[in-house]
Amino acid sequence: MIMKNLKIMTLLFGGLVVLGSLTACGGSGSDEPTPPPTPPVEKSVTSIKADYSATVSQQLLDVATVTVRYIGDNGQVANEQMTSTTWTKSVNIPLPAKAGMNIQPTLKGAVADGEYNLSAKGQMAYAWLDQDGAQIKTGGYESTPALEAVFYADGLGQYLNAITANCYVARSFASDFGITEATVTWGGNAGDDNTQNTGIDNTGATGDNR
Repeated sequence: MIMKNLKIMTLLFGGLVVLGSLTACGGSGSDEPTPPPTPPVEKSVTSIKADYSATVSQQLLDVATVTVRYIGDNGQVANEQMTSTTWTKSVNIPLPAKAGMNIQPTLKGAVADGEYNLSAKGQMAYAWLDQDGAQIKTGGYESTPALEAVFYADGLGQYLNAITANCYVARSFASDFGITEATVTWGGNAGDDNTQNTGIDNTGATGDNR
């Protein structure tokens, strides 16, 4: 009887060993080596995002055609005419890049006597972008001088020429985040006499122009 029990226990033990072996073989698929993770794509600086804005007084729009010239997406000077007292534009320029803007007003014609409250200012904010258009580094902003004064009619030409000569900003940008001064030929009426055929003396008044 004891021998019979020993044989049964031996058979049971053998079965457990075989079952354990089968289980181990069945789970061998999960032990396959895991492939190494795909390395992240290295991001590089490829372009500059420039956000331009210009603000002028309503009376300036009333007496002058105000054109904003700016460096556009293709790196070339473009222009848009202001139809309200504020103007904005956002562009992406491939590196190495120049970015900038210039406000250029031209008198519409003869101006009635009286006082004119005129002002103009421009600003350019910028940031560096990668090849997917995502921002890599926050930049800063550059502003034109804020030109503001009250003029009599005979001083308008002087003021408009001052805007053309001074209300601009231009910078060069490099892929190493370097920024330097830039020279841009704006074209259009830059350097022209904004008072031609208006009957206004472009030398204007002196002092505070009042």
